[in-house]
Amino acid sequence: MATVTPGACSSGCCPAPTEIDCIMVDKVYASCSQTVTATQLVNDMSLPSGCIPSGTVSGSLACSLDLSDSTCSVGAVVSSGTDDINNITYTISAVVNLTCSNGVTTAPVTVFTTTTVPLYNPSGTTPVCTILSGSCSAVILPNGQLSVQVTLCLLLQTLATVQLLVPSYGYCAPSPCEVAASAICPPSNLFPPQS
Repeated sequence: MATVTPGACSSGCCPAPTEIDCIMVDKVYASCSQTVTATQLVNDMSLPSGCIPSGTVSGSLACSLDLSDSTCSVGAVVSSGTDDINNITYTISAVVNLTCSNGVTTAPVTVFTTTTVPLYNPSGTTPVCTILSGSCSAVILPNGQLSVQVTLCLLLQTLATVQLLVPSYGYCAPSPCEVAASAICPPSNLFPPQS
């Protein structure tokens, strides 16, 4: 077994671990966050009648991003010319739901885009992408086209599942659940204050 030093607690404030465990975890080899903005024109969107106020030829639609149906995946991995650094292209499809000014919901619109970032990506690691959050806007242009813009916050990583040797105090024993707080009886303001 390896010698274990408690690190920041080495001054004696922490007891020595009782055992050394080997656990399997996803190790992050590289990680960065990036904001991506994409605009897409939709030419053949059939909008319900009354979608924009009468007498107008353009206007905004309420827009909400559907993160559960939006995806970000690896499209291509190309060597950057530097050892273990690859240019990773991620393909993104963001699904947005639109609501007209009269409250009628249209068919969902999908906005497509890509982003390429250089990441440390040695053999055995896997690039992954997570859409953390985002926002959108939608405008009907005077020519009848629909312009949809999305802004996404992405977490881009390279991961590998590894066996990690860690000092440990054994298994975590759950503590008893706390009893839900009951109402104070009688309440402290049962009677009006005295003068």
